Amino acid sequence: MAQRRLLAVANPISGRGRAKRLLPQFARLAEAADVQIDVTLTQAPGHARELASAAGDNGYDGVIAVGGDGTINEIVNGLGAYGLPLMVIPQGTGNVLAKELRASRKAMDYVDAVREWRVGKRDLGRMQDGRLFSCFVGAGFDGQCTRALAERDGAIHMAQYVPIMWGAVKHSDFRTLRVHSDGQSENSVSYALVSITPEYGGPMWLTGKARPDDGRFDVLTVHERITPLSLLKLLAFAMLRRMGSAKSSRFFRTTKVRVEADEEVPIQVDGDFAGFLPVELEVLPNALSYFVL
Repeated sequence: MAQRRLLAVANPISGRGRAKRLLPQFARLAEAADVQIDVTLTQAPGHARELASAAGDNGYDGVIAVGGDGTINEIVNGLGAYGLPLMVIPQGTGNVLAKELRASRKAMDYVDAVREWRVGKRDLGRMQDGRLFSCFVGAGFDGQCTRALAERDGAIHMAQYVPIMWGAVKHSDFRTLRVHSDGQSENSVSYALVSITPEYGGPMWLTGKARPDDGRFDVLTVHERITPLSLLKLLAFAMLRRMGSAKSSRFFRTTKVRVEADEEVPIQVDGDFAGFLPVELEVLPNALSYFVL
């Protein structure tokens, strides 16, 4: 059997340069797992997607993503649905998918997973323009937060999220969102989350009953105005994993959903600002392959 080949795609500025300093670990991983690992540094936005898209044609058997949420999302989209297996070495701030996969920052932790080719599968979502996402799409408040983050220059530290979040509240009084799917419609929505995952980020669980491999989205809609007080209440429910107890929240499951509004409502996709409503989303069952620790 020919030796397997992995392509490591690393964003050299992720984690304030930590990603680039990790690269010597891949030589040790390759030797320990008896594989070949080639490393390429990204040079511009979109480069990671190009590299991942060409990996199969270039004879690689899997791709290693070294970077933050943006780099990882690019690589997921480059691999495409039902593509090569992905290893995630998180180096960013949010690390949404990495936390879901219980991914490690240490390449050597993957020796057994690579040697045994231990690969799992989970769902992906697809937007109407073909963009793939691995965790969630949010419309409203968190879209406004990511919009504010996108307007800042340089790396963002976790401590900076709190003032940005509170600053976004006054621009998040949305009231006209509508969420439609087969057999289910919700109107007069102030915030909507279409999720594959139970965890939202950190200690917060907005869709706690979601399963990433059940072939369905879990959809959360909030029906009260987003104010500092209502946001604090929702955050408390999320941290206690009791969002279902919030009187203003409703849940349903579906495989396809459309979210629209009569006002300009920003959206986030896997933690990155991604434009504005409307969006149409569909789930792709077991479309992402990944190395399991």
